[in-house]
This record gives sequence, C-alpha cells and structure tokens, in this order.
Amino acid sequence: MEVTAVGDRDTTAGRPRQADLDDRIKHSAVAILGAHGFAGLSINRICQHAGIPRPTFYRRWPSAVAALVDAFNDRFDDALLVDGGDAAADLLAFAIAVRNRYDDPVVGTCLPAIYEARRAAPDLIAPIIDAQRQRRKANVATLTRALGEQGIAPVLSPFEILFAITAAIDQGYLARRPVADDFLHRLVTALLR
Repeated sequence: MEVTAVGDRDTTAGRPRQADLDDRIKHSAVAILGAHGFAGLSINRICQHAGIPRPTFYRRWPSAVAALVDAFNDRFDDALLVDGGDAAADLLAFAIAVRNRYDDPVVGTCLPAIYEARRAAPDLIAPIIDAQRQRRKANVATLTRALGEQGIAPVLSPFEILFAITAAIDQGYLARRPVADDFLHRLVTALLR
C-alpha cells in the first residue's frame, strides 16, 4: 500500500513538484540566513521554517548553502546588458536595473553575509562568484560588440566600464547612499568618452 502525505509533504516518486515549493524553500533559506547568519544556516532550520521534510529538501539541493545560492542568483538571472542599439541608453538601463536589485529583500539579506563569507569562508559562496563571473563575461562581450558596431572607442575597456558602474553601485549600497539615476547617467556618459 502506497502512503502519500498531504500537500507539499508528498514524497512519492514521480509526482510533479508544486510550483511554489522551490521558492518557499529558498525563501526559508534567506530567512534563516537573516536570522542566524551562515553559522546558523542549516537544512533542519530551513525545513522547519518551510514546513517540509528533509527528503523534500534533498531532492532539490545537496546543502543549505546551495539553496541560498540559488535564491540569491535567481535575483540576478536577468542582470544582463542588452544591446538595443544605443550603448549609452543600454548601459544606463543596465546600471539602474543592477542598482534596483539592492532594494530586493533577498539581496539585502544575503549581501552582508556574502561579503563576510567572501573574507572568512570563500568556498561557501563560490557558486555566487561563478555566476557573477559568467554574467560579467556575457556583459563584457555584449558591450564590446555594441561599442564596435556603434564606432565608440572609450578610454576604458568594456570590462573597466562595467566594473566602474557596478563598483559605484556597490559602494553606494555599502555607504547606505544608493546612487541616483542622475549620477548613473553622468557616470555612463563619462565612461563612454
């Protein structure tokens, strides 16, 4: 006789996942990180917060950090520079979108812990760093192509341009002085000279 649990707790093989379960688990990982830091991030706490059994968690992720990494990276999946034919407008739209990510509650909860982990335990956040590296590579390729097609030859390389924009945004966040749209517009204009 096959026994199935109620709701999200169904552990029978072959049953499709509920659409919001992964998001609920990732949300729980972020909540636990916010309450307890990396030291208190555990599968048991995540499962308790999400109201799921451990096997449900393990079918999705091998560790608590892996779930957290997915929650964080989800917020940046579309943080890619889009070539719309106007490098200045495209860079400004990209800069504003990246800046606005810092207002996201998941990003706001994760970033302080990520900064600390980068210093104390960089292996914990290696998947986040890898995802950032892949996005950066794609963005540099897009900007390189767009600048070439538009005949723009700035003093800085595409990598340096993107670095300057994201560094300014990051420093604004750390100083609790988010950069304004006007500042980003002036920065993009200066960087493309």
